[in-house]
Order: sequence, then structure tokens, then C-alpha cells
Amino acid sequence: MLSLDDFFKRAGNKVSIYRNFRLSSPKTMTSKLTLCIPDMHLLERGPTDDFFDGNPARLDRFLEFLDFLNDLKEKEEIEVVQVGDMFDLWQARGNTNLIVQAYTDIIGLVHKLNPVYVVGNHDIDLVNWYKDKGEAFGRKWRHYSTVEGKRRAIFEHGFQADMANNQESWSGAIGREITKVVGMMEYINPDIDVELGAVWDAVVRAFNKYNVFSPKNDPQGFSAHELMKYYFDLIEKYNSGQTFDHYGPGEVDLVIAVIGHTHNARLVQVPRNGKVLHLLDCGSWVNGGHEFGVLSGKDMAVCQWG
Repeated sequence: MLSLDDFFKRAGNKVSIYRNFRLSSPKTMTSKLTLCIPDMHLLERGPTDDFFDGNPARLDRFLEFLDFLNDLKEKEEIEVVQVGDMFDLWQARGNTNLIVQAYTDIIGLVHKLNPVYVVGNHDIDLVNWYKDKGEAFGRKWRHYSTVEGKRRAIFEHGFQADMANNQESWSGAIGREITKVVGMMEYINPDIDVELGAVWDAVVRAFNKYNVFSPKNDPQGFSAHELMKYYFDLIEKYNSGQTFDHYGPGEVDLVIAVIGHTHNARLVQVPRNGKVLHLLDCGSWVNGGHEFGVLSGKDMAVCQWG
């Protein structure tokens, strides 16, 4: 297995650790180097496309990143997980056809990596449109890495823990419609989503101590990650056999959840009930973001390319 340090050596000065987010787990999490590509929100390269964002250099940077991963995959055994929101179908003009036409090169290089695609709230329609045919357009609700026959890492998009974006709840449906309205406003002010997002984050921080907007939070106020309690509770439910997936105790020993969704990369390590649990938020590739998650054995990091 290619180690995290060997990965850094292969990438040279193109890769850096984001905000010193690097940790080690007492238990092995993966049996191969695993790279996690977070939210991309591909659109049609128009004024509302936050991936392109009117800056060709950002496109070139991502293409360079994909070229490196494809070259690495030819030489080493690696796994690539795209953790959802590859497309932004909430703002798309129709289905994915125009997006694919705008990003033929990127989509081709991603597909060449043979990644695991995890569904996000912004591309969940890929599942909904094709579910009657028994297909999911290559998307999975979640993915696991297995070590010695036990699931050690769970990969989800993260919308499942977000009251305003959980597509299985009424509040998530409202959040979707609000996002569509903001998307239309971007034709007037392309940065309106960033500006409103900053205002919303400030409101949430102010009211977090009352446990209003994220009921999964601890009510004390500051949290290292607003979805942390949800995912640590979920890990413990899996490990105790309390989920609908019905894995036996010999099949599950989760120690980490890997997500995207928030567009705010973080890495959290917390001791809980005799175990050390982790939450790795991979960040995003929108509005200039260029983060990704890496796991190798016991080591993990949030990295930036370029």
C-alpha cells in the first residue's frame, strides 16, 4: 500500500496539507491509498457555475490534478471516491447533457479513474430519474472501506446530517427551493451565494448554543464540526448493530466518517466510549476551493492541490 508520505513525495510541491489537518488513527482504516474528491458542482460554465467561476486557471488546476491521479493509478493500487455533488442539478438547465458537453475533458478523466460515486443532495436526481429502471446512474448512498473483513471507514456526502438539505425531509425540500431561487439571483450577482452563505453561517454560529439550526450539535456552542455528533453517533450505531444495514458485529468496526457537503474542510479526532473516532470533511472544488481527502492505512489528511 502506498503510504501517505510516499504519496506526498510522488506529488512533489503540487500537494500541501491543508491547515495542518493530518492525523493518525490507532486502527487501520483502509487497505489501499484512498483519495476523496469532494463537491464540484459542475454546471454549464455559465455565470452561476461555481466550479469554473469565470476563471480558466481553476479548470486547468483540476485537470492537472486528474492527470496526476490517473498516472498514479496506472502504477499503484489506489481507490478514488467522489463524495457527491459532482453535478449541480438544482441549477442546471435540464439534465446532465449540457454539463457533460461543457466538461467532456473533466468527466472523461474522472471516469477513467473508475471512482466510487457517492450521491449528494445536488445530484440526487441522478438516482431519482433512473430508480424506476432499477439504476442509480452509478451513484451509491454510501461506501465503505474494509480491512480484514471489517468495515472501518464510511463515506457519505453529508447532507444526511443537515436539516436544511436532507432530501428525505420536508426541511430539505424547502432548502432545495431556496437554493434554486438563489441560483436565479446569481445571474444578477454571481457572488450572491457566497455572500448569503457567509450571512447564514454567522446566524448559525450566533444561535448554535440554543441548538436551533443543527439539532445534532452539542448545545454548548462551539463545535469543531457542526455534523460531528451526527456522524459519531452513526458510527456507534453501526458498531453496535443498530442500523438498517444489519451488519453483524464481526463485520463492522468503524473509526472514521468521510464527507463533503459543507465546503469547509476539517479533520476532527475525538475519544468516545473507549474508541478514537474521526470525521474527515474533504472541503470542495467550488469558488476557488481545491481540497481533497487522503487515507492510507492509519494515516489521514486534508490536502490541497496546486
